[in-house]
Amino acid sequence: MLCKVKVLFLSFYFVLGSSVADDLAIRDGFYRLSYDSLSLQDNEELGLFGTNYLLNFDDSYLGLGVYSAVDGERGGFFTGGIELGHKIKLGSGLSLDGGMFVGGGGGGSAPQGGGLMLRPHISLTKKVAGVNLGLGMSKINFPNGDIDSSQLGVQLDIPFGFIYKDFNSQKTNNNDVLTLDSNTDLRIGWQDHYMAPTYQHYALDSGVKNTGGTVMANGMDLVGFEYGTKLGNSYYYLETAGAGSKGTDGFAELLGGLGYSKDFGHNFGFNIKAALGAAGGGGVDTGGGLIHKKSIGMYIAGFNDMSLSAEIGRVGAFDGEFKADTFKLGLQYPFKLLSAGDNVRKSSNYDYTDSGLWGVRAAHQTYIGSDTLRKNSDKNPVQLLGIKLDRYLDDDTYLTGQALAAYKGEAGGYAVGLVGIGQELNVTKKLSLFAELGIGVAGGGGINTGDGLIMQPSIGLNYKLDSGLSFQSSAGKMQSINNGGDTNVLEFGLQYQFGTVE
Repeated sequence: MLCKVKVLFLSFYFVLGSSVADDLAIRDGFYRLSYDSLSLQDNEELGLFGTNYLLNFDDSYLGLGVYSAVDGERGGFFTGGIELGHKIKLGSGLSLDGGMFVGGGGGGSAPQGGGLMLRPHISLTKKVAGVNLGLGMSKINFPNGDIDSSQLGVQLDIPFGFIYKDFNSQKTNNNDVLTLDSNTDLRIGWQDHYMAPTYQHYALDSGVKNTGGTVMANGMDLVGFEYGTKLGNSYYYLETAGAGSKGTDGFAELLGGLGYSKDFGHNFGFNIKAALGAAGGGGVDTGGGLIHKKSIGMYIAGFNDMSLSAEIGRVGAFDGEFKADTFKLGLQYPFKLLSAGDNVRKSSNYDYTDSGLWGVRAAHQTYIGSDTLRKNSDKNPVQLLGIKLDRYLDDDTYLTGQALAAYKGEAGGYAVGLVGIGQELNVTKKLSLFAELGIGVAGGGGINTGDGLIMQPSIGLNYKLDSGLSFQSSAGKMQSINNGGDTNVLEFGLQYQFGTVE
């Protein structure tokens, strides 16, 4: 298993550590959507939907993937990890595509064991109208569980262009952009984005039952995150959230959708949204996992262009008991990124700054174990893999979002999502101290998180290996906020810092 972890971190280094060749460059990539129909024991079928963010390196690619149950009986089954692969061009728009996913997760009472998931695949793809359609074979195996299935699968690859720069390069100017523009066939310009922490309350319909057949008397409170990309008044977005309320800890959702917004004045307006996605866990009966959500709301812009949004709507499962009215609050932070592609504005419309400093971390955590960590008496440690995204407010202070899942330790299905803040203190040119505090939701896998809300403070060391690349190690504590357990946490990982032009 240690060898597999090393492969993940070496792959992470290959993706990010080798990608910056000039002060300003384009890395093209693609979003991949896929579907597999797994055969489990006792003739059970499980429909698994894949969502991937992948970057190209000549004919190879590498990035992140999430697989979610959307059909069958395992709503709440999620895995996340790293995807890598290679394409061989055959001509006439045809390519042979082979790759491997390595990650962790589970849920939905599936026989995932410790949670480690492997998914090799091979497929034939065809370029059609600017996208790539594929048909092929995949094998999904949980080495320490009872899932081992080979099946036909379909995939859709949607290309994009990502503009980035070395985190310590000089300030971008118009000549840099013009030079970049002259060296590519892609259109260079600005694209509007937003990100927002969210709070939601689900008021369940009367008589809705959980997976055990008991009527659910209480509503659900969720905290999460939303990220959107605007196309004029329209936009597409991705949202994820987890439950932090009594009786539904372990419930999680991941949706993608479309929205439309319209300003009524300089500081306020309305929006309407619709989304599809996967959800389940925490005893919530979402059937196979596929859910729908629609809402309408208002937003008010305030300090530094941030806006507060409030929405009401409906959410429900297609083939489960789960149905509820929704209320959602979000604090949106808008920003413009220099991007490549068709849906961009002219690059000369705005000044170029160097405010866009980001960090991406691949992380391995160990829950040391304690008397209160699990819902049973097991005190064995739990191993987790995950990804962290950091947005720097200045040279030392950053906001962070984190998602991890168990892959070993008989806690398959356990997942955690945190948002928080961190602070760095330089000791030498290469060595620094950092401290973080994350708050979020966690559940599943028999881990005792009480009502699902947890906090996780930590302190650690950061050692710079190369331009933008650092090795990190830290120690902290996972502490449930209400009626749950705690454990000490050890972590090691790699961080890559890069700049975006804003």
